[in-house]
Amino acid sequence: MDTDATDDAMTKQVMRSILSDEEAQLVVLNGDLISGDAIQGSGSSEYVHDVVSPLVEINQPWASTYGNHDCQDNLDPSKDIFDQEKQYPTSLTRSDISGFQAGITNYYLTVYPHDNLNGPPALLLWFFDSRGGRNATNRDSSMTPGVRADWVDESVVEWFIEKNANLTSEFGRSIPSLAFYHIPAHAMFEYQEKGVSKKKTPGINGETVVSQGSGDTKYTGQDSAFMNALLNTTGLLATFSGHDHENDWCFKWDNNTVDQNITGTGLNMCYGRHTGYGGYSDVARGARQVLINQTDLENQVRTWIRLEDGSISAPVTLNATYGQDKYGMTFSDKRIQFSGATSAYDPSYLLFYIWASFWVLAFCRR
Repeated sequence: MDTDATDDAMTKQVMRSILSDEEAQLVVLNGDLISGDAIQGSGSSEYVHDVVSPLVEINQPWASTYGNHDCQDNLDPSKDIFDQEKQYPTSLTRSDISGFQAGITNYYLTVYPHDNLNGPPALLLWFFDSRGGRNATNRDSSMTPGVRADWVDESVVEWFIEKNANLTSEFGRSIPSLAFYHIPAHAMFEYQEKGVSKKKTPGINGETVVSQGSGDTKYTGQDSAFMNALLNTTGLLATFSGHDHENDWCFKWDNNTVDQNITGTGLNMCYGRHTGYGGYSDVARGARQVLINQTDLENQVRTWIRLEDGSISAPVTLNATYGQDKYGMTFSDKRIQFSGATSAYDPSYLLFYIWASFWVLAFCRR
């Protein structure tokens, strides 16, 4: 039996199961869509279709960031993945600033109130390419082989700051926002070092955080500019990353966590949940769900993990007291991380919510 094909089939089953359990308006594929070190770029269109086929089947809109496995010697993320994604009408993935240093998936999406599509947006979704992997040589023989920087580049940070300022000026106020990127910021490593609380920040804590700038190089503050920009973005409610398959907790970066002389301002930072069967770890597969009520989106974000068996793990509310509130004990065993709940919130409220499923697909091994 072809193990890779079996893993991919199981991954698609996980996706279909969660899509049937939740009524998402948007799915975020937050990096490592394809294992570039396991395939040939010439067949990339087939693999991209495999990744998105459960979404295409039901006309489900999605948006992607790319991870370290999406750029390898024989996989060019621009030609082999992004150009393929653009062919699907339900793909919202863009590239507003790109280049050798910037990466590909740096862009934003606007989300409007359900009853006013002509007014200002209710929410901004920011997407960043944290890069990593290896320089792709399959499409450009002049490209020098080697390791690719694994942090959000400063050129992207400058674009982000300028674009956000322009949007604030255009709409006359700061728009609430969420941010997505594959490799976690180093502040998550600093928080983990202090100890993850099972009751105050529930979730799986199964491996050491491998943050931006620390994958193939010694960490020296490579993502400091990015972290500063996030902390200084008025209205940024939470950030979401993937990369570490055996972690799925959130934390509030407050003044108790100091990283590179940068003190947190209360920003919520979350992992997703490992969705794909192509990657390492024995955790039950699933996906983080993000639920936002447009009437109080500036005050709280509700989020939980929907597992492949339909159960829910670690439902929390990211609000002013997150990190202080105590939640019901959940099992810490990586295979039994269930709360026993079968639904998180009344689905009849759906019309009033912006609801997104957040996936870490990982058709790969990190």
